[in-house]
Amino acid sequence: MKYLGIVFLLLLVFVRWIAVRRRGNRFVHWWEKGVAAYDASNWVAAEAALRECVRLEPIAAPVRRMLGATLARRNKLAEAEKHLSAGAELEPRNAGGHLDMGFFLVSYAPDRIEEAIAAFARAVECSPQTRAILAAETRLNPALKDHPKFKALLQQ
Repeated sequence: MKYLGIVFLLLLVFVRWIAVRRRGNRFVHWWEKGVAAYDASNWVAAEAALRECVRLEPIAAPVRRMLGATLARRNKLAEAEKHLSAGAELEPRNAGGHLDMGFFLVSYAPDRIEEAIAAFARAVECSPQTRAILAAETRLNPALKDHPKFKALLQQ
């Protein structure tokens, strides 16, 4: 009888292991589809695949960031901002998430320059090399480049 309990416990562990592994395989499948669709600028397919990734792994910051970028391209700006913000918050020490948020604000909410500069400042805090990236970026609008806080951020 005592062996029956051990066998049952091992069976439960094995079943759980299979379920986790299957979920991981599904995530990889949808992630690869999402990246391929994103790279091909197929925003509808990218959105569908990345939404499935978020459903499977809601705390995967890169997925949130890519879904946010995809939604921005589909002009779903409020939801895009939510996902980009979540991506930055999930990895607060990753400059990439803060850069994504800053570029989103500069591109889609030009009236929110102060918020964009704050996002860029957080990126620089995480990675001082980001300052050089921002200084060399040619796509930034003149209002941002001429802003005193942005200039100060680049000169620190």
